Order: sequence, then C-alpha cells, then structure tokens
Amino acid sequence: MLGIFRDAVLSHAAPRWEVQRGSSFGCHVKSLYCAVLWEGEVLVFKTSEIRKRDWVLLMILAVGGLARYWGIGFGLPHTECRPDETTILRIALKFGTGDLNPHFFRYPTLYMYILFCLYICYFLFGMSTGKYASMSDFIAEYSLNPSNLYLIGRVFSAFLGTASVFVLYKIAKHLFGEKTAAVSSLFLTLAYLHVRDSHFGVTDVALTFLIMCSILFIVRSHEDKTPRSYVYAGVFAGLATSTKYSAILLLVPMCIAHVYNVLDEGDREVGSFVDKRILGFVAVLALAFLLGTPFALLDFHTFISDFLFEVEHLSRGHLINLGRGWSYHLRFSLPLGLGWSLFSASLLGILVLIRGDRRKAMVLCSFPVVYYATIGKGYTVFLRYMIPLVPFLCVTGAVFTVAIGDRLARYLKPHLRNVTTLVVVALTILPSACNAIHFDRLLGQKDNRLIATEWVNENIEAGSSIYQSGSWAGKLQLYPTLESLERAYEADTLEGGKGRVLEAKIDFLRSGAANGYDEWTYYDESGSFEFDDEVQDALPRYIITEESPLVVYGTTPESIARLLKTSYCLAKSFEVIDIGNEANLFDQQDTFYVPFAGFRDVRRPGPNICIYERR
Repeated sequence: MLGIFRDAVLSHAAPRWEVQRGSSFGCHVKSLYCAVLWEGEVLVFKTSEIRKRDWVLLMILAVGGLARYWGIGFGLPHTECRPDETTILRIALKFGTGDLNPHFFRYPTLYMYILFCLYICYFLFGMSTGKYASMSDFIAEYSLNPSNLYLIGRVFSAFLGTASVFVLYKIAKHLFGEKTAAVSSLFLTLAYLHVRDSHFGVTDVALTFLIMCSILFIVRSHEDKTPRSYVYAGVFAGLATSTKYSAILLLVPMCIAHVYNVLDEGDREVGSFVDKRILGFVAVLALAFLLGTPFALLDFHTFISDFLFEVEHLSRGHLINLGRGWSYHLRFSLPLGLGWSLFSASLLGILVLIRGDRRKAMVLCSFPVVYYATIGKGYTVFLRYMIPLVPFLCVTGAVFTVAIGDRLARYLKPHLRNVTTLVVVALTILPSACNAIHFDRLLGQKDNRLIATEWVNENIEAGSSIYQSGSWAGKLQLYPTLESLERAYEADTLEGGKGRVLEAKIDFLRSGAANGYDEWTYYDESGSFEFDDEVQDALPRYIITEESPLVVYGTTPESIARLLKTSYCLAKSFEVIDIGNEANLFDQQDTFYVPFAGFRDVRRPGPNICIYERR
C-alpha cells in the first residue's frame, strides 16, 4: 500500500514537487500546499495544480467524447450507410443460434463476440423493462428497424475512441512528462481521421485502442523490466490481434524493448535474450488471440483460407488503382486525416525524438514504421488502414510542438511563455479540428437516401415496379410487396430467425405502416429486366438512379441512360452535392457517401438521387 501511495503522489505531483529533509508532516489547506512524509523526506506539492491538471485532462476527454458522439446515429435506419457494419452485426447476431463458429475469418472474431455480449445485455434489458415479451419481439425490431443494434456498435466504438485519448496520455506521460502528454491527448482528441472512424461500428478504432494499451505496457516493461508488464503487454497484443490480424506486428516493439532490457542488465550472451519474460509475452499473446478467435484453431481450414484471401486482397487492390499504399497514404490519407500542420509536425517530431533519445524513438516508433511498411505495400488503400498510426503521430507531433513552443518562449517575457506553447498547439491542430467539425456537422444532417425513401412511400403507389441502378449501399431500402414476402415464406419450411424475420415484415406490411414494391433487376449483357427469376417483357414503371463523386460506385449503365432519355421523364430529384466540385475528396475504394475533405457545397450525406417515371 505504501508503494502504491508513493507512486500516486509522485505521478500526480510531478514535476512540481520539492524534497525537504526532516521528519515533519503537515497539510496547509489555506495555502493549498500539502507535505507528505516518505522515507525521511518530505514531498511538497501544490494541491491546486493537481486539480488543474485533472480538469485539463477531463476537459480534453469531454471534447473527445463530444467529437465522437456527435452525429453517431447518421444514416439510420438505412443499414448500409457505413460499409462493413452490417457484416459484423449479422455475424454477431448469428451467434445467438448457438453456433459460435463465424464461418468467416476475414476479420478475427473478438469484436463480434463483444457485440454479441452487448446484444444479449440489450435484449435482457428489454425483457426486464417490458419492451420485449419474447425473442420474437427482438427479431421483429431487427427486421423492421435495427437502428438500436447499429447504435450499440457505434457507441461502443466511440467509447473506445475516447478511451484511447486517456491511454495515449498515459503513454506520453511515461515517456515525456505532463506537458507533452497533455498536448498528445489533445491532438488525438481532434485528430480528424480518428474522430471520423470512431463513429463507425467496425473494428478499426477498437484495434487502435488495444494496440495503445499494449504499447503502454511495453513502455512500462522497458522501465520496470518485470514479467508482469510483459504479460499485460502480451494480453493486449493478443486481443488486438484477435481484433485485426495486423496487430501481430506488436512483436516488434516488444522485442526491441526486451533487447534493451537485457543489455541494461549486463548480460550479452545470445541465449540470455530468450528468457521467461519474452516467452511469457509470446505465450500470452497466442492465448489471448485464441480466446478471442478460438475457431482459428477449431476451424483451421476456413481460417487459413480467409486469412490468405485478406493478404491477397491487400496486395491486389480494390476495384480502382490508386497506387501503392506507401505513396497514397503519405500524400492523401495522413495529410488530410491529420491536417497538414499536425502531419508535418509529427514527421518533424520523429526526427527530434531520434536526435534526443534514440531508445525511446525505437520503442515508440518501431510499430508504426513496420505497420506502414507492411500495410502500404499493397494496392488496397482504405483510409481506415491508417487509424492505428494516428496516436503515434500525435505523440511525435506533440514532441515537436512542445519543443518549438519552449524554444520560442526563451525569447519572450515570463508571463507570455505558456501562452506561446498554447498558440503553437492551437495552430497545429486547427486544420484537423476544422475537418472534424465539418464532418460531424454533416453527419448530423438527415441522409439523402432516407429523404428519397420517404418521398417514394408518400408518392408512388404500392406494388409499383421499380428498378434501382447503382451500388447496394446507395440504393433506397424499400419493402417488397406483401405477395412477394408471402411467396418467399411459403417456398420453404422456414424455422428460427429467418422465418421470424419474414413473419415480422409480413405483419408490418399487413398493418399498412409502409408500402411494398416489386424491385426488378437488370442484366446489361442481355439488356433485359427480370423479376422473381422471370424475364419481363415490359419496362419497370419507375427507375431510380444515383450519382456521386465515387467513380466506381453508383454508375448508371449506358443502356439504362439511353432508356431514360427515350422512355422516361424525371419525376423527382434529390441533389445534395455538386458532382463537379473537385475540392471534395472521397475515399474512392469505400462506399461511404461523405467527403473525406473539402466539404464544399455538400448539404447532407448520401448520393444525388433521381427518380424517373415511365411515360
């Protein structure tokens, strides 16, 4: 207990504490100074400064939470406004059937198991409050409006994004002290790329949180050299790897820290580098990975097949060639995701760190360097791949910013010195903060796909034939007709979840709460429309098209464009973005209809939508 008390005093009081010889003990409340006796020394620290530092951190965390929860319900109840959320949600819900094997290993399964547990808690809460009378009510909610289930994943991700700010503060404090820690956490609080993806119920922000937890204990292991820190580092590294496979690269900073530890202990024999500490780290990492993804071992063939597919997909690219990740992320993802000023400061901070303390530079920067080299070698260049780098760059950016602020302060009067650092910090984070505000403000607007869907239900007769051109994510989510649902239900003997989903939709349409439509498909090769597996001789009554700056998504086939000119007239259009404005930059490999940068003449999320009626 005494050790814990001493650590708490030193951690909260540093760097403003003084040592006085003597045996006296006292606490002077009026002067806001406290003196604590410790091993014949009196530690004197100012209690008002403790409160000040705590309040600064709390304010930073509050801003971080606000930035990540603002607009958290974007797009709902449209379920494809953020790609991959639906895939993860469906796998998590499928565990409720009793089969815990995901039969899908393009992602490890820890995040999906956590979501499954959260869904169980949500269901039990609904049962206890009377919202659900049985599992059928829960399935009906999922069938008709699964917004709350999507929100659970998004809220969890936003929470981990905010918690990452605190973990980063602890890491930077261990390495560089209070000032750099505060600046680092402030940078991550408003780092646009991290804020952006903290809104999404997918794995990337959770991965980054677990990586930072592992790095925290890797840093501690370099300080105390105890097996306990190695074990904790291994636990979080394994859980991170069970969230996304790329976290296995945490082996690199751990091995570097371990080599330094062994060298510090004076043992330079080759065999001494393989001791129980590093073996414990590897063993715990493997166990933690299997705890989160047990069927990697139990369904090894599917696991290897999906894992190799992901490796090949990263290397091959995704739909459009934007160049290798090494160049693309350096000129697009990171400069725009951090803002040019923070990105520049972070690169310069790496040089400052190498010059000032090469050992800290190796422990801190080895993971982002190896990660960037590995992820950047392929042609699949989703912006989200760079999220794990953001906290590290925030630290190095803080190192540079604090160094510049301290250097400038030397030439100023004493009462202006602290202001100088604050000004430098504010100018550094300003571009990123502005992008985060623009993004959050846009997410707070109603999605264009929802507005168009409401118009269709209010103005187009139920049962009408409709063809939608574009990507699955850009299409309006309309109900089938009651007859179509009843045919689907009668076609097979349906049991369990699938049958109850159809029953819920049938009851919903019978109540008259929504219209149902016959959605046709079109085959460009044959130039024919089909519905219910039958070729149609006539044309659909309505055709709905989408248009956006995403060049490989939502394109209208030329044959459909010609058909619109000759046989259809425009009934209604919903334009929310100027397609020709080149200032708006998008993640072209992702079906996310919100700009990554620019935000010029963008009124709400979603593509432009046009609804045509047959003449």
